[in-house]
Amino acid sequence: VEEDVERYADLWGFNAVRYLIFWDAIEPSPGEYDQAYLDRTEERLDWFADNDIAVILDMHQDVYAEYFCCDGAPLWAIEDDDIPFEQNPVWDLNYFHPAVMAAFDNFFDFAGEHSRLQTHFADSWAVVANRFKDHPALIGYDILNEPSPGSALDAGDFNATPSDGAAAEFDRTKLTDFYQRVINSIREVDDRGWILYEPRYAAPANGQPSFILELEDPREGSPRLVYGPHLYSISMEFLGGYEPSMDDTLTDWESSRATELELQKAHLLIGEWGVDPSWGNAELFMNELLAMCDRMMGSWTYWSYDPGGWGIWERGPGGELVERDNADIVVRPYPRSVAGIPRSFSYNPETRVFSMSFDPSPSATLPTEVYLPEARHYPDGWSLTGCETAQGCSWTWDADLE
Repeated sequence: VEEDVERYADLWGFNAVRYLIFWDAIEPSPGEYDQAYLDRTEERLDWFADNDIAVILDMHQDVYAEYFCCDGAPLWAIEDDDIPFEQNPVWDLNYFHPAVMAAFDNFFDFAGEHSRLQTHFADSWAVVANRFKDHPALIGYDILNEPSPGSALDAGDFNATPSDGAAAEFDRTKLTDFYQRVINSIREVDDRGWILYEPRYAAPANGQPSFILELEDPREGSPRLVYGPHLYSISMEFLGGYEPSMDDTLTDWESSRATELELQKAHLLIGEWGVDPSWGNAELFMNELLAMCDRMMGSWTYWSYDPGGWGIWERGPGGELVERDNADIVVRPYPRSVAGIPRSFSYNPETRVFSMSFDPSPSATLPTEVYLPEARHYPDGWSLTGCETAQGCSWTWDADLE
């Protein structure tokens, strides 16, 4: 609701949202698009625009479709080879069911007999992009949440870094081709918006490599592609806490993504990361993860906004907002915009020191803007140093933004 958006901007200072949309809601019947659903989406984009929040539309799926457990594709787009399906109560284990694997295999096999599925999917994205490309809140599109490699999904992929296995081959061929196909479809109607693409489901989020080949942006000028990997520690979920001596997720993740970004030549946005705040050493893991993000100068969106669960707030007895302790970790100083080329930035939650360096651009017409949660982290005031070293440097403070 509108109050959520105001809270998101004013209480926590976030300036971007990864907003979920769903193929089954957009195209409930082949070639027929639900304009009422798009109207409701536009209403929410209006709220985000009113609060200066940039929106990434995320075509979300979990376990392919609601029929299998969660969300995603419409019923008519399920080609599961008529394999009987019985839902596993552990939602993500449904990815390993033969019917779900078949549905993903058939969707990604564009050369096979079900090529219409990707065609419809790409056309749906074109409809969405054409509808929202000029909306003031819209900044880009996340092609598909956590695409599963279907029958190439292997639990052993978590414990190895194979470059010649079925999952790697899926990345290099079917997933790469799929992403290029959708990028081209979006670019037919929108040459301005940023386009975000993700590694395959599961292992890369835990730090293992992805093998997507370099993608091309057919727009004129510099490419506007964003690499959007997720980050989740399987060790934390299994152990119910973070054991630094036993968990290499962050080290592996940073190494894998750095290698992939060299190939992709794309910007970095961690599309999802999150932890259960009740897990052991959750605060330590969150701070180490955010320090890594700063090192990589990567943007991120936290999973998720929902009250309770892994979120940063919950509802009190009367339905009121009650912040959780993890809100103080994710609400922190950060550069909202830089009038030049950023070279580094970091925040130390213990000393509460935020540092940033950048090469100013003489052609910049807007200022560098840093979000500083004064009441939350600096109740006794704060000071700015280093500005005097820059020729012509001046600054102002807008307390109304807190």
